[in-house]
Parts: sequence; structure tokens; C-alpha cells
Amino acid sequence: MTRRVVSTIILLALAGLATAACFPAAERRPLRTDLEPITISALNVDSSRTSAMIAKILIEEKLGLPTNTIVHETYATAFASLGTNTNDFLLEAYPADAEVQSLMELYVNTLRSVVNAGPSGVIAETGWFIPEYLYEVSPLLDSYTAIYDERIQAIFRLSSIPPGLQLDNSTIRSVVNDIDSILAGPACNVAVNASALAEDCAAAVQAFTTYMRVHAQLDEESTPGTMWTVPDSWQPMDRLLVENLGLNLNVTCPVSPNLTVSQTMDAMVGVIGPAYFLRQPFITYAAKPHYVFADNSPARFHRMQLPEYDSTCNISSSANRCGYPDQSVIKLISSGLAGKNPVVYDFAAQFSYSGNDQSNILGQVYFGGQSLEEATCEWVLANFAAMEPNLPDPSRLVSPTSVSSALRIAFVAIACFEVFIFILAAIGVFHYRRVRVILSGSPTFLLLMLLGAVWSMFWIILNYQEELSESICMARIWARHLGFVLIYGALFLKTYRIASVFNTKSSTNAGHLTDRVLLFRFVLIVAYGCVMLVAWSVSHPPQVTTMVHNNESYEVCEVTWWDNAMYIQELIAMFITGMLCYRVRKAPSAFNGSKRAAISVYNWIMVGVILQIILNSTTGPADFYFAVQSLEVLITVPITMLISFVPKFYLIARGKGDGVATSTYNPSGSHRKTPSGSQNAKAAEIEMSSGHDSESENGTPYSSKAASSDVKALRHENARLMHEIEAMRTQLLRMHNPHAMNNA
Repeated sequence: MTRRVVSTIILLALAGLATAACFPAAERRPLRTDLEPITISALNVDSSRTSAMIAKILIEEKLGLPTNTIVHETYATAFASLGTNTNDFLLEAYPADAEVQSLMELYVNTLRSVVNAGPSGVIAETGWFIPEYLYEVSPLLDSYTAIYDERIQAIFRLSSIPPGLQLDNSTIRSVVNDIDSILAGPACNVAVNASALAEDCAAAVQAFTTYMRVHAQLDEESTPGTMWTVPDSWQPMDRLLVENLGLNLNVTCPVSPNLTVSQTMDAMVGVIGPAYFLRQPFITYAAKPHYVFADNSPARFHRMQLPEYDSTCNISSSANRCGYPDQSVIKLISSGLAGKNPVVYDFAAQFSYSGNDQSNILGQVYFGGQSLEEATCEWVLANFAAMEPNLPDPSRLVSPTSVSSALRIAFVAIACFEVFIFILAAIGVFHYRRVRVILSGSPTFLLLMLLGAVWSMFWIILNYQEELSESICMARIWARHLGFVLIYGALFLKTYRIASVFNTKSSTNAGHLTDRVLLFRFVLIVAYGCVMLVAWSVSHPPQVTTMVHNNESYEVCEVTWWDNAMYIQELIAMFITGMLCYRVRKAPSAFNGSKRAAISVYNWIMVGVILQIILNSTTGPADFYFAVQSLEVLITVPITMLISFVPKFYLIARGKGDGVATSTYNPSGSHRKTPSGSQNAKAAEIEMSSGHDSESENGTPYSSKAASSDVKALRHENARLMHEIEAMRTQLLRMHNPHAMNNA
């Protein structure tokens, strides 16, 4: 069995590697090398190979996909290959064939491994055909009923049809009239010829009768006409029809019964051809499309109409009197092709051309001296304008891809390293929480910022696996946006407290912005962010969608209007924070974290906006998309943390953490505005309002309440001293001043 299957399958070297391309180079689509080749099935007959060649040219040169063509000797091996997804489609199958019907019942209806893709556009016309020169003798030969006419039968007894021969239209009346003319003529009519004898009249009538007998070939009326058919293995109905219709025809098979389909048809042509060129009268079984019916064929044939085939006919019955039914050639597609290559599936489903087109292509092979490839290419070039609108768009055909493992691991490793750094920074903040440079920055909110930074890194860490899911998409959104809320919520409140202190005439209200108060407001900000994320998760959870770039597809989390809404809100929050930073730009140097916050805001806005524009305006490969999305966090968050924490730890490392200035006065000689006592007091109040203990001059810790009382006492003492200094200045001016004395 294996030897038989192998011997019946021929792998043809019909790929573009072995033949010249059809379309000019500028009109050909580049051949894809990243996709599995399409395997086209064909039967070992000219018509099937022609359909396969048309498909090959269009798929390779217009869709840019590689193909292989496998030719089968039988329908059984072709169906088996389609059913196992070894082959992808077959563009020619005759549904009336008993073997095809059985195979379709198995593979199409039962196993469902093969799909019936419908008509191919070719109509198979099987029937009786006569030479065109025979049809020209009389239009009666358009139908089989003409064979009942003795005059038609007489024509079939001729050894050759003379050019210009027309059917003798003699009738019984015309014959009677001719006899009447003889009887009224000089041979029989004594009134015309007195010497006429009865023997002369009888001889004249006998001569006319002999002429008519010879003219009508009545002496050979028992000789039937010639009818050629195919071997019995084809199950022709010709003998049965001749018998049931009572036609005077001699049905014979002029070719060997041991030939293949193609060999049988070629042998039939070998018999018909010489008879045609000798202008012999005959009727032959034939099937269209065939190269004999091509426009450039030297022979012309006319189909003789048989009794019409309808639903009441039973061609398997011995009493059948119906002609051959026409049948639409169908296409068969492997059920796996839709998943393997949906573009080619659509191509095969829409593929169509006519039987006349097929005959003309084969005519160029057999009468034009072209190869099948040359003839098919010539036809495709001439008819491509009509075929092009039905071709599927090859650009939608993509090959699945994903982010390279090396890039994914590298970014996840960077994110984990940054998480480690942020944790170390949090430990440092807690350890140095009583140092002035940390204390002035509100240690609680510094820790919250670091928490947000760690949380944001899960935006990247959650991408550790290649396959995305809805849950991962939702988790990444929570990591990205909640991390932003934690970082910039804390940064905003820190800046807001500084702005409240240094932009009010009285510090009474500012003194109430303790850590407890700000933490409550921080909780409100986080709660708002969580409400937005919950609403997003419930109303329109992100789905996994596909991005396409240069014939490559990769999965990404869907971007919806919720993404834009969140980004717009975050952008507004950044602008507000930036405005606050501008208002407190002249705060004492110990509190110039607002200046660093302004740099962080600027960094986030610029980097975030630029990366969002790139993501929404371009579609790059999977690595590009992953990198841009990751950099949105890997750039903004670490830079914010560096700007906020590096200067503080640098001062601590150099032992200057407690030596930062809390005054706007610059002792270097630039003589900025001399700080008032209230500004110095406000600087102290910021430290007190942070909720952490401060230290006295001798280094002993004391509570914030005691520190606040000392500041108030110092403030009153400062005011009392200023009044005394002013009174002493006035007294000195009056001394030794006669004008002042006189005025006094």
C-alpha cells in the first residue's frame, strides 16, 4: 500500500525556483520566508494542473507566499492529503463522479476534515459533438432528433462531406411534381409527342426513380451512422441512449480501455483529428473544457442536444432516455488551512475562472507550442485586471511573534534591581529620619514615594511571561497608575505644605498641616485613584488584542478611552504640582525639595508625553513596543527618586545632613533679601509640623510641642528687642540735636 501511495504522488518542481516569474519584478510581491509554504493539490490531468498553475502564480507573485504543488493519480490520495492537512487545497473535483461522492461523504460530511468551497467557475459539459462542417449541412443536426430523418442518415453514409453541401430538401410532393412533369413531357404525353411510346415513358420514370434512390442512398438504408464513445470504465451512457432512443447509430470505442484519463482523451483526439480533416461524418463523445475546443484549435465542433436532464432522470436506469447532465466543478480546501493561512483560504474560496478560459490555456499548449507555465502566465497577465479585485489583502497575513526573551529578562532584571535600590533607600530614610535634611523632607511621605516607586516596577515585572491575559493586563494597569498616585500624591502634599507655609502672612493655618492631616488627604487622593481603577476594571476591563507590524503580530493589552482619561488626569496633576513648585521656589535651602520636585514633574511630562506620542503614532515590532512601554516607568520613576533622594543622602554621607540652611539669607555676599524672623520661624515650623522629634542645642531630643513653645517665646522676645532698639535709636537722634530739642 505504501509503495502504491508513493508511486501515485508526484512532487513537481513547479515552484518559482525552477521556472521564470510571470509578472515583472516591479509588480511582484516579495516572497515571504517566515511562513510555511502552501501545498497545492492537483490531479494528473491537464485541466487540474492548469488550475493549480494559475493559483501558484497568483499566490507566489501577488500574495508573496511560497508554494509547493503535488500531483495525485487518484482522488483517494488527494482527499487523504487534504484530510490530514498535508495538502491545502484542490481546485478541481467533479461532484458527479461516484468516487468523489463517496470521498466527500467521508471527508466532508463525516470527518469534516475537508471543506467544500463551492464552484470553481468551470462548467463540465459532457455530451455528443459533431464537426462544424456537418452542422453546416443542416441546422436540424442541432438535435439528436435529426438522426430520425432519412436525409440525415443518408449524409452519415457519405465517405466525406463535400464543401458547401446542403441538405436535399426534396419532399414527397416535390417528387410527385417531378413525376407529373415527366408524365406531361414528351416522353409520355402523346399530345406533345405523337410518337411517344409506353416503353419510353416507363424508362423516363424508371430513370428518375433510380436517380432519387442513388441521391438518397436508399440502397444502403440499413447502414448506421458512426458514433464514437469512451471505454466502459468511464461509464458512458451512449450505447444505452442510442438503444432507448432508437437511433440508427453504430456506437464504438476507438481507443484502448487500459489508458489513463489524459491518455484516453489524447487517443480520442488522435482518432477524431484525421476524420475531421477528411471531413468524414461522425458523432463523438466529448467533454469540455478541453484543448480541442480552444479558440486556436484547428477543429470546430458543435454540441448536439440530447433529451434534457432533469430531476426525473435516472442515469443508472436501463430505461434512461436523458442526456448527460452538466456539472459545476468544485473546490476542496483542507479544514486546517483557515488557521494556517487565512489569506490563502480566502483566495481558494474566491478562486474562479471559466471552462472556456481553461480550454484556451490548454490550446496554447497543444496548438501554440507553449509550455503549461508559459500559457498559464500569458492568460493570467491578460486577465489579471479582472481577477485582482477578488484577491485577498496579503498585508493582513501576519506571523505571530513575541518580545525576545533576552530583552524581557533584561528589563525585568533592571526593574528588580531598582526595587532593591528603592528598598535600600527606604531603610536609609527610616534610619536617618531625625537628620535635618531628611526631617525637612517629611520622612513619612518620602517612604510613601518609595512605596509607589516599588509598586510601579510591577508594570514591568508582570511582563515576565510571554502570554498575556486579561488578569495580567488589569494588574499592570493597577501597578502603573496606583504607583503614580502614591509617588506624586506624596510629592504634591509635601510641596503643598511648603507652599502653605511660605506663601501666607501668618503661619497659624500652616502649622496645622501636620503629617496626620496630610496623611488623611493622601488617603483621599489614593482612594480617588482606586475608585477610578475599580470603575475601569468593572466597566471595561482591558482585553488582549493584537498589534501588527511588517507582517508580524504580537499580543498587547488593549488601549481604550480609559487609558487616555487616566493619562489626562495625571497630566493635570503634574501641572498643578509644577505651579506649586514655582510658588515656593524661594523657600530656604533646606526645603528646596520643591525645586527638585519641579524637575521631576518636568521630566515626567516630557518623557511621558513623548513616549505616548510614539506609542500612538507608530507601530513597531514587539521589542520596540515593549521597550517604549517599559521606559515610560523605567525613566520617569528612577529619575524622580534620584532627584529626590540622592542629594539628601549625599549630604548625609558628607556629614552635612544637619548643617543645611533654613534661611533665605546668602552669607556669601550676594545679599539676597534679609530674612525676617517670621520666615525663620516658618522654616522651623515646617520641621515641627512633620510630626517628628527635633533636638535642642545640647543634642537632647524634645517634643514638638515644647519646640513650638520655644519658638513662640523667641518670637515675642525678638519683637520686644526690636521695640527697644527702635526706642534707643530715637533717643540718640534727639540727643545733641538742637532742632529736635526745640521741637520737643
